[in-house]
Amino acid sequence: MKKVLTLLLITAAINGYAQNNNTSSKPNIILILADDLGYSDIGAYGSEIKTPNLDRLATEGLRLKEFYNNSICAPTRASLLTGQYQHKAGVGYFANDLGSPAYQGYINQESLTLAEVLKGAGYTTLMAGKWHVSGKGLSFPWQRGFDHSLLSENGSYFDQGDYNGGPKRPYFEDGKPYPLEAGKYYQTDVITEHAVKYLDEQGKDKKPFFLYLAYTAPHWPLQALPEDIAKYKGRYDKGWDDLRKERFAKQKELGIVGKDAVLSNKDADIYDWSRLSYDQRSQWTAKMEVFAAMVDRMDQGIGQVLDKLKQTGQDKNTLVIFISDNGAPAEDLIKWHNGATRNTGPVGTIGSYESQGKNWSYASNTPFLAFKDYVYEGGISSPFIAWYPSKIKPGTISKGTGHLIDLAPTFYELAGAAYPKKYKDIVPNALPGKSLLPVLYGQDNEVKRGEPLFWERAGNRAVRDGKWKLESHYPSYTWELYDVENDRGETRDVARQNHDVVSRLSIAYFQWAKKVGSVDFSTIEDREPQTMKDYRKSKLQDVVAPGGPGLQ
Repeated sequence: MKKVLTLLLITAAINGYAQNNNTSSKPNIILILADDLGYSDIGAYGSEIKTPNLDRLATEGLRLKEFYNNSICAPTRASLLTGQYQHKAGVGYFANDLGSPAYQGYINQESLTLAEVLKGAGYTTLMAGKWHVSGKGLSFPWQRGFDHSLLSENGSYFDQGDYNGGPKRPYFEDGKPYPLEAGKYYQTDVITEHAVKYLDEQGKDKKPFFLYLAYTAPHWPLQALPEDIAKYKGRYDKGWDDLRKERFAKQKELGIVGKDAVLSNKDADIYDWSRLSYDQRSQWTAKMEVFAAMVDRMDQGIGQVLDKLKQTGQDKNTLVIFISDNGAPAEDLIKWHNGATRNTGPVGTIGSYESQGKNWSYASNTPFLAFKDYVYEGGISSPFIAWYPSKIKPGTISKGTGHLIDLAPTFYELAGAAYPKKYKDIVPNALPGKSLLPVLYGQDNEVKRGEPLFWERAGNRAVRDGKWKLESHYPSYTWELYDVENDRGETRDVARQNHDVVSRLSIAYFQWAKKVGSVDFSTIEDREPQTMKDYRKSKLQDVVAPGGPGLQ
């Protein structure tokens, strides 16, 4: 009897210790973010680009038809990292200070980062890639909860240079400069190498980890490795119109869009491929070959991360989520501000500084309308893949209607992390999002949030509530209304037929705006940096085709 009692006491003590101290059973979390990737730019969402690793995650996991971002990089990253609407986090406009708390341009202290909360739950926190939500020496990764970080902002993929020939944009590891020799590296590979290194080191530990893997690819400048570009030679000779039709047909076949879905209307300033000269076609084709190569290399890097995950024996207990920060872009570097003054050599090489422009982005955002920075579906829709072996049913495609603000509640619920009522003498902002776990685990087809979703970016405004989407595009204040369940291509404005819906959702919008600190953009537009004013204007103008005047 004494032996039995002793054994029971020892067992109870071990169990109690395990319950209080064993964090190794908690799931790991990897959040992968692409930059300027369109909705249809990976194979699992209709692309011809070779993305076998992302496609495998999709086949073995779940895809959402509807997942929303904030239409442009810094506001998206602010929401993603904090679970807040971007204004509440302090990044209402961009990574620029426009003179008020909602528009200070970097994450405020009241908006806790994923790393700060998960670190408090026993996680090792890791980051590699683009950050873009710091300012005035504040809110860098190493200041906001990350144990290890490699920071590499946008710039040349080969030498850190900017489009205007300005100062290099150095990389930092754990807050210290990380020097690299120009022409001896490729940015996407550097980001991957650090992520793999961090996972390798983490594999020796018993703690769970959170990895934020934020690629700069495929954001311009269009630069890629020759062996990757070679894979796509001749693939885009057919032009953007045929490519868009091809991707749309594949999306229907995959079940990403419905069989009766309708493509959005073609923008008036998208060129007619058949009217371009041979030289013009050749120069445009080269752009898309490089863009595809950049996506391809990112996917290769994701494959290396997954291999390391398996090698360390952590693949079965890890949630991986992949999204994009906004739709494919409309900006043309030749027309933006003073142009890409640094632009020598063929597209794709170390001296080039090109962007894909509206024409190819028109195909990248299939089947939606418009581009990055707009609140039409083409600007705010992201591919969404979630992979979690034994927890997520393979091959699942759900409606979702998720948003960036839903990621924080999802991760905290999964990790058993309590969102603190107080953090370093600061009362954190409440979380407005909902956990995605019921959707990921197949209990629901879409998020049951009970309230609309909202957007505001440089005067562009939108509300999504059920099947309805209300929006206006600056400088216009006219509300447009779309039934996005039946017309996600936003081809039919039904505002005049539904005054009651317009009234209800517009009132809800202004209530939300007041709550988060969003203001009428006309009242702060004069504080906007000239480069960004030129950027917005360039998107509204016709894009000049390489090799000569544009042909409509």
